[in-house]
Amino acid sequence: MSGRPTIGLALGSGGARGWAHVGVVRALRAAGIVPDVVAGTSIGALVGAMVAAGRFEAFEREVGALNWLALSRFFVEPRVWLRGIFSGKTVTRWLERPELLGALTFADLPRPFAAVATDLYREETVTLREGRLSEAVRASISIPGLFDPVPRGGRHLVDGGLSDPVPVAAARALGAEVVIAVDLNGAGGEAPAGRPSLLSTLLQTGRLVENALSRLTLAARPADVLLRPRVGHIQTLDFHGGRAAADAGEAAVREALPALKEAIAR
Repeated sequence: MSGRPTIGLALGSGGARGWAHVGVVRALRAAGIVPDVVAGTSIGALVGAMVAAGRFEAFEREVGALNWLALSRFFVEPRVWLRGIFSGKTVTRWLERPELLGALTFADLPRPFAAVATDLYREETVTLREGRLSEAVRASISIPGLFDPVPRGGRHLVDGGLSDPVPVAAARALGAEVVIAVDLNGAGGEAPAGRPSLLSTLLQTGRLVENALSRLTLAARPADVLLRPRVGHIQTLDFHGGRAAADAGEAAVREALPALKEAIAR
């Protein structure tokens, strides 16, 4: 890190729009920009954990192979009690595959990483930096009503996007001197075809909250370089459309390359 500032990557929330993070990481690497620390919220925590753990290439292959059939296994689960539509256990098992996060803990990582979640009842941002990575990611991505909250230390943790959708502060707390942030909540979307379902209405309501909160948090805690991939047309659960979102992430980096190089050279 000699001769340049400590670079932090702050990957924001956004559901399926978060596959843009894959393109962002790919394009940054192609430009020779490798983050020293990584912070992620929700889908950003998922991608960020893979980057911090050195499992990004394996994860990228997984994203490229996703289709509706592959995705369906995450949303077919037996239920004993109901706190969310899905328990999230299938997602955890997927995260803990050996080629992805396995049994890795934060202490095993070659670079500092933080996952941001929200305490559902205390209404607080919770920055996770200890324990199993899979559990931290699972907490950060837990959209209320869709997945069960994750119990941890007397708290009930849900999606980090409800309290800190673009984790610039978490990246700076890890020691970042230059923060590259990715905001996926800055653009409006499109209404789903036909009559909106209860689920789509709930998800869009959450998106409205995250959009407003993104603007507020970025105004209070600005990044050195802010990337806004053009992914507003992608619905929260359209995870099978990873290629288009990743392409948008790559394009955002290409457009911002002069600003990125200037920030790192300061």
